[in-house]
Amino acid sequence: MFALRTAAARAMPAMAMRAAMIPKTLASSAMVARAGSVSAMRSFSNTPFAWSKADKELITVIENEIKHEEEQGDETPEYIAEYLKTSPFQVTDKPGSDEVILTRKFGAEDIKVVFSVSDINSADDEEGLDAEDDLEDDDMQQPNQSLSASGDDEKEEEESDDESLTFPVRCLITISKPNAGSIAVDTIAQDGAFIVESISNIKDSALACASTAEADWEKRGLYSGPPFAELDEDLQIAFEKFLEERQINGDLANFVPNYVFHKDQIEYTRWLKDLKGFVSTK
Repeated sequence: MFALRTAAARAMPAMAMRAAMIPKTLASSAMVARAGSVSAMRSFSNTPFAWSKADKELITVIENEIKHEEEQGDETPEYIAEYLKTSPFQVTDKPGSDEVILTRKFGAEDIKVVFSVSDINSADDEEGLDAEDDLEDDDMQQPNQSLSASGDDEKEEEESDDESLTFPVRCLITISKPNAGSIAVDTIAQDGAFIVESISNIKDSALACASTAEADWEKRGLYSGPPFAELDEDLQIAFEKFLEERQINGDLANFVPNYVFHKDQIEYTRWLKDLKGFVSTK
């Protein structure tokens, strides 16, 4: 019996050693397997990215468009440069921003004119609808209607060539006085004139000049007065003179759409380059 106990005692350490060795072997195998997986993942991630046919085609088209736009030139047009030389307004135009801000001082007043480049897209939509209406009108005319004389045609062509940019641009004009709040004038610059739509009295000048969504929502709840066109004619004339004295006049109304057109070209080229940079990044 003592011999059996001695044999059993000798066998137990050996069994324990074998049991201890089993998980180490399994662990080593698992580590080798994981190492192989990591190596495979690394080799996969290091595979160079290849542009697809669609990517290459898009990049080529964008490059051609950029080249075309740059050939048009991005220099400031003479009309804009001349206006800014003599105008009291200072331009704030941040690259990549849709908004343009003109500011000036008039006595104790702070005057700000804000407009958006995106209005040029609205103008394109309206021109498309007008063109469709013109085609419909032409189709309704009698086929035997005589053509205009050649002299009249030439005159019309000359008049069309002389036309400047006349698409409508919505402008918000804010005039503020210390301790007196502000007035916000909703206008449209078109055909060399400002068309006043409404005038709002805003006691809080900070609110009047704010351009956040919250401020816009709060301003919508304020009484904006009757439509300007429904005011007494003498009042309309007097207010238009009030604006003209502050050089919110025909020159500025012509400047705004011209500046919108110029900035739109610059922003479009910048947009193309950013798009190309994204598509071509591997």
